[in-house]
Amino acid sequence: MALTGFNPDVVYASINKVKAGYEHLLRVIGDRMQNEFIGGMSDKWACNQAQGFFNEGFKPTIDNLIASSNTTFESVVASMNSAAQRWASDTESAYSPVTFSPIEKKMDTSIILENISGVRGIDLETTDQVVSKLPVIADDAKSALTEARQAVSECGFLDSYGFQADNLANSLESIKNNIDNIVQNITNDSKTAINNTLEQYGNTKGAVAEAFAGN
Repeated sequence: MALTGFNPDVVYASINKVKAGYEHLLRVIGDRMQNEFIGGMSDKWACNQAQGFFNEGFKPTIDNLIASSNTTFESVVASMNSAAQRWASDTESAYSPVTFSPIEKKMDTSIILENISGVRGIDLETTDQVVSKLPVIADDAKSALTEARQAVSECGFLDSYGFQADNLANSLESIKNNIDNIVQNITNDSKTAINNTLEQYGNTKGAVAEAFAGN
C-alpha cells in the first residue's frame, strides 16, 4: 500500500489486524499446545520420562516462545503508535494510541503424571497421533504471523517518519522461524523420551488410558 499523508483510520485498521494476528497466535501456541498436545498426552503417557520431557524441555521452551512473542508484538504496536502520533502532530490531526495488553500464558504440565493408579508406560499408537498434531499447530501459528506481518506492511506509508516497517516485519518473521525450529526440536525430543519409555515399559496399549479413566 503506497499512501501519502496521514489517515488515522488506516493506522487503526492496521494495528487492529496486528493485534488480531497476535491473539490468533496466542490461541495456537497457548491454548492449542495446552489442550491438544499436553492434554492429548495426559491419558497416554505416564512415567518419569514423560514428566522430564514436559517439565524440563517442553514447558520452558513454549513459555519462552510466548514471552518473546509478547515482547515482539508489544514493540510492533508501540512503534506503529509512535509513528502515527508523529504524523498526527505534524499534520495537526487527532490520533489516540491503540492499547496493547500482552496475554500472559504459561503451560500447565501438572497433568502429566509419573503414574496413574500405579500404571506407568505409554500407548505408542495413540501417542504418535498426538505428536503428529505438532506440525499442524505450527502451521496455524505461522498463519497468524503472516496475518500480522501483512498488517504491518499495510502501514508502509509511515516510513518517512522513521517507521521501520521492514524491521518490524522481520521481527515477526523471526518468530515464524523459531516456531519451525521449536516444533522440530520438540518432535525429536519427544521421540527420544518415548523410545526410552518403550525400552523400560514396552507398549502398554490402552493401560494408561484405562487407569486415567478410572481415576
